[in-house]
Amino acid sequence: MPEEVIKYEKEGGVAILTLNRPKSLNSMSLDLINAWIAKLHEAEHDPEVRVVVLTGEGRAFCAGGDLGALDNLKTTEERRRFVAQAGMIVRLIHMMSKPVIAMVNGVAAGAGFNIAIACDLCYAAEGVKFIQSFASVGLAPDCGGYYFLAKTVGLAKAKELMFTARPVEAHEAMSIGLVNGVFSPEALREGVMGVAKQIAAGAPLALAMMKKEINNYGASLDDTLTYEAMAMSALLGTEDFKEGVKAFSEKRAPVFKGK
Repeated sequence: MPEEVIKYEKEGGVAILTLNRPKSLNSMSLDLINAWIAKLHEAEHDPEVRVVVLTGEGRAFCAGGDLGALDNLKTTEERRRFVAQAGMIVRLIHMMSKPVIAMVNGVAAGAGFNIAIACDLCYAAEGVKFIQSFASVGLAPDCGGYYFLAKTVGLAKAKELMFTARPVEAHEAMSIGLVNGVFSPEALREGVMGVAKQIAAGAPLALAMMKKEINNYGASLDDTLTYEAMAMSALLGTEDFKEGVKAFSEKRAPVFKGK
């Protein structure tokens, strides 16, 4: 039986999705794209999962589109469908009610770069390179690159990275806001899982509302205040709020159930 192209495991309220095409640097074939979409849906609807972590097997996080698979697309419509299907990955990450963390263990190039920064948080191993590699193979960004990169690093820096396709090492990536933190390769999993489990211990309904509105940060002040009033009035009526207040008064850690 062939090994799954994405491995799915759970640990302490965290689902870990591992891209598993190491021989091709976890490049994106249609099989991988479809499996990735299916596993994101599974994590979203799994009541045991509070946080999702994405990572790669072997030397890469994700090297972007599988160039062989892309070259085999013979019509404009086939190419459009492939790119649109890949784009579903970032749409699901962005719209998912649960926080998603990129654990970038190796190179993140092309679409792999853009998927990493589409996640809510991104952590990288020392020595990892992020590459907007599209221009070097005669392509332009996909998987939400135009949407996420300028929002993350600013318009001028986004243009530089896209136009030059130069590699950005992990520490530079942190200095320009691409990643939240850098760990040694040996400490990456432990460090990211520590963050993930800390978030997973939080109140799921509150986290979902936070993610939804902060991803809408271009909204007007009036719209934001309206959303805040709606969110807070709903959350003040939850069992999680009652548990949070009780735990605070009892000087203990709350146990949230998402109710």
